[in-house]
Amino acid sequence: MADFVKGSSTLGTPFGVNEYLRSTKDVKKESYTVAASTIPTVPITDNGVTYNQKILDRGVVMAKITSGPEAGKVGPYSIDTSGVTDGRSTAANIVGLNDTFLPWQLLDRDVEIAVTYECTAVQAWCKEYKADLTTQAVSNATATAMLSKGVNIHFH
Repeated sequence: MADFVKGSSTLGTPFGVNEYLRSTKDVKKESYTVAASTIPTVPITDNGVTYNQKILDRGVVMAKITSGPEAGKVGPYSIDTSGVTDGRSTAANIVGLNDTFLPWQLLDRDVEIAVTYECTAVQAWCKEYKADLTTQAVSNATATAMLSKGVNIHFH
Protein backbone atom coordinates (compact mmCIF):
# COMPACT_ATOMS: atom_id res chain seq x y z
CA MET A 1 0.00 0.00 0.00
CA ALA A 2 1.32 3.44 -0.91
CA ASP A 3 1.72 6.01 1.82
CA PHE A 4 2.92 9.56 2.26
CA VAL A 5 5.41 10.75 4.85
CA LYS A 6 5.69 14.48 5.20
CA GLY A 7 9.27 15.77 4.96
CA SER A 8 11.10 18.06 7.31
CA SER A 9 9.21 20.99 8.74
CA THR A 10 12.32 23.11 8.14
CA LEU A 11 11.96 24.49 4.64
CA GLY A 12 15.00 25.41 2.59
CA THR A 13 15.82 28.81 1.16
CA PRO A 14 14.08 29.02 -2.22
CA PHE A 15 16.17 29.91 -5.25
CA GLY A 16 16.12 28.92 -8.88
CA VAL A 17 16.31 30.06 -12.45
CA ASN A 18 15.12 33.63 -13.03
CA GLU A 19 13.24 34.25 -16.28
CA TYR A 20 13.92 37.75 -17.57
CA LEU A 21 13.03 37.65 -21.27
CA ARG A 22 9.74 39.03 -22.57
CA SER A 23 10.28 37.23 -25.88
CA THR A 24 12.74 34.70 -27.27
CA LYS A 25 12.61 36.23 -30.75
CA ASP A 26 15.81 37.87 -32.04
CA VAL A 27 17.88 37.20 -28.91
CA LYS A 28 21.64 37.65 -29.42
CA LYS A 29 24.32 36.47 -27.01
CA GLU A 30 28.07 36.54 -26.58
CA SER A 31 30.41 34.42 -24.46
CA TYR A 32 32.43 35.84 -21.55
CA THR A 33 34.28 34.54 -18.51
CA VAL A 34 32.84 35.67 -15.18
CA ALA A 35 35.31 36.30 -12.37
CA ALA A 36 34.24 34.15 -9.40
CA SER A 37 35.71 36.73 -7.02
CA THR A 38 33.04 39.27 -8.08
CA ILE A 39 30.09 37.14 -6.96
CA PRO A 40 29.16 37.51 -3.27
CA THR A 41 28.24 34.52 -1.15
CA VAL A 42 24.70 34.22 0.15
CA PRO A 43 23.39 31.98 2.93
CA ILE A 44 21.21 29.09 1.74
CA THR A 45 19.37 26.95 4.30
CA ASP A 46 18.51 23.34 3.59
CA ASN A 47 16.90 21.14 6.27
CA GLY A 48 18.03 23.48 9.01
CA VAL A 49 21.68 23.65 7.87
CA THR A 50 22.98 26.93 6.41
CA TYR A 51 25.59 26.94 3.64
CA ASN A 52 27.35 29.87 2.01
CA GLN A 53 26.78 29.69 -1.72
CA LYS A 54 27.68 31.79 -4.76
CA ILE A 55 24.69 32.12 -7.06
CA LEU A 56 24.78 34.02 -10.35
CA ASP A 57 21.23 34.39 -11.55
CA ARG A 58 19.97 34.99 -15.06
CA GLY A 59 19.09 38.60 -15.88
CA VAL A 60 21.93 40.19 -13.85
CA VAL A 61 23.54 43.19 -15.58
CA MET A 62 27.15 42.30 -16.41
CA ALA A 63 30.08 44.67 -16.99
CA LYS A 64 33.67 44.29 -18.17
CA ILE A 65 36.43 44.35 -15.58
CA THR A 66 39.02 46.84 -16.81
CA SER A 67 41.63 46.82 -14.05
CA GLY A 68 43.17 44.55 -11.46
CA PRO A 69 43.97 40.82 -11.61
CA GLU A 70 40.57 39.95 -13.17
CA ALA A 71 40.88 42.45 -16.08
CA GLY A 72 39.36 41.11 -19.28
CA LYS A 73 36.67 39.11 -17.49
CA VAL A 74 33.17 40.26 -16.52
CA GLY A 75 31.31 40.60 -13.24
CA PRO A 76 27.99 41.98 -12.03
CA TYR A 77 27.48 45.67 -12.72
CA SER A 78 27.35 47.63 -9.47
CA ILE A 79 25.60 50.95 -8.98
CA ASP A 80 28.05 51.57 -6.11
CA THR A 81 30.64 53.86 -7.69
CA SER A 82 32.74 54.13 -4.53
CA GLY A 83 33.21 50.49 -3.49
CA VAL A 84 33.82 48.89 -6.88
CA THR A 85 37.01 50.16 -8.51
CA ASP A 86 37.67 47.54 -11.20
CA GLY A 87 35.40 49.06 -13.87
CA ARG A 88 32.17 47.23 -13.00
CA SER A 89 30.51 50.41 -11.73
CA THR A 90 31.11 52.27 -15.00
CA ALA A 91 28.03 52.20 -17.21
CA ALA A 92 30.18 52.33 -20.36
CA ASN A 93 31.54 48.87 -19.46
CA ILE A 94 28.12 47.15 -19.43
CA VAL A 95 28.03 44.22 -21.88
CA GLY A 96 24.48 42.91 -21.31
CA LEU A 97 22.43 40.54 -19.15
CA ASN A 98 23.70 37.21 -17.82
CA ASP A 99 21.90 34.23 -19.35
CA THR A 100 23.68 31.38 -17.53
CA PHE A 101 22.32 30.20 -14.18
CA LEU A 102 25.21 29.20 -11.90
CA PRO A 103 23.99 27.91 -8.52
CA TRP A 104 27.36 26.82 -7.05
CA GLN A 105 30.10 26.55 -9.69
CA LEU A 106 31.62 29.93 -8.82
CA LEU A 107 32.70 28.59 -5.42
CA ASP A 108 35.45 26.68 -7.25
CA ARG A 109 36.49 28.68 -10.32
CA ASP A 110 35.79 31.29 -12.96
CA VAL A 111 33.13 30.10 -15.42
CA GLU A 112 32.20 30.92 -19.01
CA ILE A 113 28.74 32.42 -19.38
CA ALA A 114 26.43 33.61 -22.13
CA VAL A 115 25.58 37.30 -21.98
CA THR A 116 22.52 38.59 -23.83
CA TYR A 117 23.23 41.87 -25.59
CA GLU A 118 20.11 42.11 -27.76
CA CYS A 119 16.60 41.15 -26.63
CA THR A 120 13.27 42.27 -25.26
CA ALA A 121 13.28 41.89 -21.47
CA VAL A 122 11.13 42.71 -18.46
CA GLN A 123 12.96 45.41 -16.51
CA ALA A 124 11.50 44.39 -13.15
CA TRP A 125 12.83 40.83 -13.67
CA CYS A 126 16.40 41.98 -14.38
CA LYS A 127 18.84 42.71 -11.54
CA GLU A 128 21.71 45.01 -10.62
CA TYR A 129 23.87 44.99 -7.49
CA LYS A 130 23.64 47.65 -4.78
CA ALA A 131 26.46 48.78 -2.47
CA ASP A 132 25.50 46.20 0.19
CA LEU A 133 25.88 43.38 -2.41
CA THR A 134 22.15 42.69 -2.57
CA THR A 135 20.24 42.98 -5.82
CA GLN A 136 17.43 45.21 -6.96
CA ALA A 137 15.43 45.54 -10.16
CA VAL A 138 17.32 47.36 -12.91
CA SER A 139 16.88 51.09 -12.42
CA ASN A 140 15.76 53.44 -15.18
CA ALA A 141 19.22 55.05 -15.10
CA THR A 142 20.92 51.71 -15.78
CA ALA A 143 18.42 50.81 -18.51
CA THR A 144 19.07 54.14 -20.23
CA ALA A 145 22.84 53.73 -19.86
CA MET A 146 22.66 50.28 -21.46
CA LEU A 147 20.88 51.64 -24.53
CA SER A 148 23.23 54.61 -24.88
CA LYS A 149 26.21 52.22 -24.63
CA GLY A 150 24.91 50.17 -27.55
CA VAL A 151 23.52 47.19 -25.67
CA ASN A 152 20.28 46.69 -27.57
CA ILE A 153 17.98 45.56 -24.77
CA HIS A 154 14.44 46.87 -24.91
CA PHE A 155 12.77 46.84 -21.52
CA HIS A 156 9.06 46.47 -20.82
